[in-house]
Amino acid sequence: MSKSKTIFLVISLLIIIFSNYLYGQSQENSPKKVYRYCYVIKSKDWYKNQEKLWKIEISKNPNNEDAWYNYFFANRYASFGMDENERKKLLNSIVDDIGKAIPDSYLYPYLRYYNGERKIEHLEKAYQLKPDCADLYWDFIQYYELNGMKQQKKKYCEKLYLSKDIISSLYDYNFNMLNSTEKNSILFTNGDNDNYPAWVLQETKGVRQDVTVLNVHTVFVLRDYLKIKLKERELNIDVDILSKEDIATFLKELVSSIKNIYPETPIHIAPTVYYEYKKEVNDKLFTTGLGYTYSEELIDNLALIKKNLEQNLRLDHLEYNWYNEHHVSQSMMDRYNLNYIPAFMELAKAYNSSGEFESAKFWKDKSIFLAKKANDEDLIKKIEDENW
Repeated sequence: MSKSKTIFLVISLLIIIFSNYLYGQSQENSPKKVYRYCYVIKSKDWYKNQEKLWKIEISKNPNNEDAWYNYFFANRYASFGMDENERKKLLNSIVDDIGKAIPDSYLYPYLRYYNGERKIEHLEKAYQLKPDCADLYWDFIQYYELNGMKQQKKKYCEKLYLSKDIISSLYDYNFNMLNSTEKNSILFTNGDNDNYPAWVLQETKGVRQDVTVLNVHTVFVLRDYLKIKLKERELNIDVDILSKEDIATFLKELVSSIKNIYPETPIHIAPTVYYEYKKEVNDKLFTTGLGYTYSEELIDNLALIKKNLEQNLRLDHLEYNWYNEHHVSQSMMDRYNLNYIPAFMELAKAYNSSGEFESAKFWKDKSIFLAKKANDEDLIKKIEDENW
């Protein structure tokens, strides 16, 4: 090869490398959609960077509704850990700025509601301006649930379902969580993703309407709401004497009171409930499927695991989940699905002990499959090293 050709190739290669570098830099410095936590969670640094990038977009066009939306939520998530009064002041100021820049947009009344002014007229105004906005449906459902307005709640559950806003595998997850409970249970949940899809399934598909779904933090804060939900179950519990200082103590006192007065009432805890919330009852929780059964006595949870996994739950979606691999929430679902592993491994261990090695291998392999999908190398090794 001639010297001139060699020089030409080197220069061409450098141009390609430099172009790719510039492309990568432009991608890194371009604003990205800031999804709410119920869809995807990024690092704090990521949110801080997006806050800056969306502020630049707003400076270019103060009427850019999309830029204001992303700027608000970037600030909301980047400011976790800040002094609460300062954080509230920051977010209120952004909402005020939106009101000055685009007062006639749906975003202004929506964020007034979302950010703390829980007046239904704000939501209704936002809905008039943008009736196809799925974000609003979540808040309508919560408002009507907390205020005991069942028909209105059902209406917006139907709208949320038809919007296809929630990844379908999250419905499968909630279906299995509900079907891991006993008849007429109380199921304590953690947040949006083990509350709203469960309510939607109950209201739109009639799935396990016998189960009362209660968010732990919500009932800790809103005692009147808790009274109403218990009254619907004909459970007369004095919730005013329960701890108002600590959620873990509150949950322990609540479930103990229910079991002491109404021992036949089944109580279950969702697998997503924070350890800090359930730590006072952890020694009384038994894995029985996708979740835990609360019992103050030993129970044969293995029989319940076997029945639930092999008869009551839908598990095909864990392996075959068409189109969802491209959904923004898929990585979150891969982490959520790790909650199946405790039940899978208990059943695998039981089958191994009884000499049913193929069945044991089946459930162990399923556990490894889920751990690999979530890219959890430590969990993969832990499962693979399990010798029983």
